[in-house]
Amino acid sequence: MPKRKSTDSDLPDISGEPEGWRLLQERARSERDPRKLEVIIAEMNQLLKKCENQALADNGLRRPLRRGGSKQNH
Repeated sequence: MPKRKSTDSDLPDISGEPEGWRLLQERARSERDPRKLEVIIAEMNQLLKKCENQALADNGLRRPLRRGGSKQNH
């Protein structure tokens, strides 16, 4: 079976999807350069973190502090 090119219609319809998410998905899907893909993934993670923080704030919550464990860039 020949491999077909993915399109926007192949992606699930997620209500409440962050603005710009689909564009980032498409950029990641079509990128072949690993360094550029790494940058796109970092942008995706940044967008998700922003949305998580907003959802917590909207519900009167805040992100718990990370204690111990490995040091990660957050």
